[in-house]
Amino acid sequence: MKHLTLPHHFYVKVKNNLLGEKMPQGFTKAIFHGIYGRPGQAILTHLLLETGAHWSGIPMSQLSIDDEDCNYDLPEFSHEILQPWGCMGSEITVSKLHYLEGLNVQLFKAKVAGRHTGIIIDWNDGFSRYPQEHKPLSIIHLENGQIAALPNNYFTLKDLHFTNDNKDDLKFYYRGSKVYWE
Repeated sequence: MKHLTLPHHFYVKVKNNLLGEKMPQGFTKAIFHGIYGRPGQAILTHLLLETGAHWSGIPMSQLSIDDEDCNYDLPEFSHEILQPWGCMGSEITVSKLHYLEGLNVQLFKAKVAGRHTGIIIDWNDGFSRYPQEHKPLSIIHLENGQIAALPNNYFTLKDLHFTNDNKDDLKFYYRGSKVYWE
């Protein structure tokens, strides 16, 4: 298990029932600044709560971006939709891809839009040695306020200067199987 700092932090809301049984209803504001994971389990977060407490262990799918328009009481999508792949190894890498930050995203399974944060979570310890096993996860801020960590074949990106709306060729894209090294 490795703990990593994100390239930038996010202001989020956490349901109080995730912080303790005796907590009052509602939510607590927090700063999401890091992740960690155990192979095969959900990727978990490090949070600085507005009370000053540091909290670890809440999945990203249970957080909501702290927007005024966001109704955190009504999360639409389950953990299985927002993070279908668990942690694939103990050697986690977090990267910032500036080009992707802010690009519009359309999810396939959830049929919802969002924006790419530019943050990619990846593994470098053998769990993605071959192209067909490589599943970097993109952190995506959905329009309903939820956060998703999705492999690249679960969404499409839109760059207004380059991409078009014709998605017909997507059906011809198959998992990469050619190995360029050994």
